[in-house]
Amino acid sequence: MKKFWYALIAAVLGVTAVIYFLLQANVQDQSLYSVINVGVLPDESMDQLNYRYSPLIEYLSQQTGRSFELVPATDYNHLLTLFIEQKVDLAYLGGLTFLQSAAQQNVVPLVMRDVDMRFTSYFLVDQDSRAQDLSDLKDMPFSFGSELSTSGHLMPRHFLQLNHQIVPEDFFSEVRYSGAHDKTAYLVRDGQVELGVANSEIVRSMLRDGRLGEQDIRIIWETPPYPDYVWAVHEHLPADIRLQLQEAFLQLDSNDDQHLDILSRMGARVFLPAGIGDFQSLRQVAESLDILTPN
Repeated sequence: MKKFWYALIAAVLGVTAVIYFLLQANVQDQSLYSVINVGVLPDESMDQLNYRYSPLIEYLSQQTGRSFELVPATDYNHLLTLFIEQKVDLAYLGGLTFLQSAAQQNVVPLVMRDVDMRFTSYFLVDQDSRAQDLSDLKDMPFSFGSELSTSGHLMPRHFLQLNHQIVPEDFFSEVRYSGAHDKTAYLVRDGQVELGVANSEIVRSMLRDGRLGEQDIRIIWETPPYPDYVWAVHEHLPADIRLQLQEAFLQLDSNDDQHLDILSRMGARVFLPAGIGDFQSLRQVAESLDILTPN
């Protein structure tokens, strides 16, 4: 009988110890991630990034009870490095930078905007340009955005070759990388390049808010649609926090005035759950162009 009681006591103590250590681990996780570092693609000026994401960060803090800090990145490669080195917990990535980070670590896609399932890029010329087609711009200077940009480089390069049989380095007199979509538009506006390609959503935003005028640029071609941006986290981020973050995005409702402001600044009507399979077509393109692995 004594052996039975000893065994029962030992079992109870064992279960208690397991529960204790699980609770301690959970407390440590909660403490460790009391501040969530957020990284976003530096595809516009820092002022514009703060304008676009500050309401979202405030909303996420309200929804989760955690603090969120925007970690500035100097360029796309810097953001990729910050995310891979786990100096950023929650990252807003383009399709290419997401795939490049996923090739090196276990990362989890959380959500995409509705527009990201069928994203496009605009090829821009100055409003006074006589060009009517891309073929009219042979031997002219041209600018991509960032070399790591999906909408400013990867997919435009792919569609130039697929739809127009144009290899940029052979067709244009010069190929630049501006580093950001707004910079590309300004290069075209200011006559520094004859043609530039940029994220269609950002171009429309610049036209809406007056950073660009209708008299400044003209869209000469729009690419076919492709999947693009995604909010992602590291797999090591506790599951309950990942779920909190995903639910906070999914609960944004355009019928709520505060939510509508947040969504509008990010060019979204609603957020949708994202999965790794959403980027399979991009993976194939990146592999075909040999730019899936970052330099």
